[in-house]
Amino acid sequence: MQSLSQQLSQKTRKFIRAKIRQELDPGLVAGLVESEMHYALADALNLSLAKEQTAGLGRESNERSGETGSLSRNGYKDFWLKGIFSSVLLRRPVLRGKTPPSAVLASLRRAGTNLLGILGTRFWLRGASTRAVAQELNTTFGTKLRSADISVLTNKLLPEIQTWLNRPIQQDIAYLFLDALYLPVRRSRFTAKEAILVALGVTPEGKRHVLGFLLGDRESDDSWSALVKDLLARGLDRSKIKLAISDDHKAISSAVEKLLAVPHQLCVVHKMRNVRVRIAAKDKKAFLVDFKKIFWADSKEEAYTAIGVLKATWGVRYPKAVELTCADPERFLGFLDEPKAIWKTLRTSNLIERFNRELRRRLRPAGAMQAEGEVWKLVWSVSNEQERRWENKRVYGAKYLKMAA
Repeated sequence: MQSLSQQLSQKTRKFIRAKIRQELDPGLVAGLVESEMHYALADALNLSLAKEQTAGLGRESNERSGETGSLSRNGYKDFWLKGIFSSVLLRRPVLRGKTPPSAVLASLRRAGTNLLGILGTRFWLRGASTRAVAQELNTTFGTKLRSADISVLTNKLLPEIQTWLNRPIQQDIAYLFLDALYLPVRRSRFTAKEAILVALGVTPEGKRHVLGFLLGDRESDDSWSALVKDLLARGLDRSKIKLAISDDHKAISSAVEKLLAVPHQLCVVHKMRNVRVRIAAKDKKAFLVDFKKIFWADSKEEAYTAIGVLKATWGVRYPKAVELTCADPERFLGFLDEPKAIWKTLRTSNLIERFNRELRRRLRPAGAMQAEGEVWKLVWSVSNEQERRWENKRVYGAKYLKMAA
């Protein structure tokens, strides 16, 4: 139990705190703290500059040198140091004649530049445009950066990115997902849409990995072959790939057939989208029910039986839609040869399309890319973030792992 004096002391402190809170404006305390921090920082830095001058001269401010023509103190010169806690007003001690360069000031300026570089790079990689990053840093630190300066700051990432692009593929990849997205790239005389070819891999344990990229003029046989050759050169083991999954693009099919020689699963959802636009609104629901009986069947036997039913039911009314549905059935039903627990993952290219949507979301604010290096910086950033999110997640769960064991 508190004594009377302790109770009085506690009530007095509460009363004083309440009064202070009533009297102070909401932003006053923050302003006072910020101001005092600037004063404290400036005092400490000014003291360091004065000590540096004293050490350089070899004597205190009230001592005289016996040497003729020796350097002497000549007051102070005010200047603003930008980049640390906004701008700090310092007083640099100067000498008569030529003042030697200051190691302390050089260190402070490097610290300010490094801080701007780190913050600018982080803001840009998080999704802000170079113009927006420059504006925010200028407002916060009193600098005069341009959008081009932010690109220069982020160029320090390029050596690390180059190492990442050439890293060996050490994981055993069981399923390979391939897809592309287009973005505007500014060349010397024109701006054109170019394709980023993307490759993701899934291990037998269900772990996702970003395997590689290639910026190509378009999705051609040569560009997709170049990407696959790069993956193989970096250690992708084609003998362990059970299935390659993509949309129905001839260049991807050619690269998979010639360079990987593995079964190629085409995206069922892409087929469904192509078919449904050819069906009248009143029949669309019924047609899609029969469509799903094929590609969501429990076995290949059931799937081929459902193909016969669909032909008999809709062949006269919608011959083109039926033809598209039933074309190349083995290339759309390859997932049925894999364990049932992972059919949902392998039936479509949704896995890589979700990744590409995230990549597109980050690329959109940047507008037209100025150079290939700008593309790789953004791709590297999104890939690292996605890999971090995937670290403790699997695309198929414990049921499949138990079956596989």
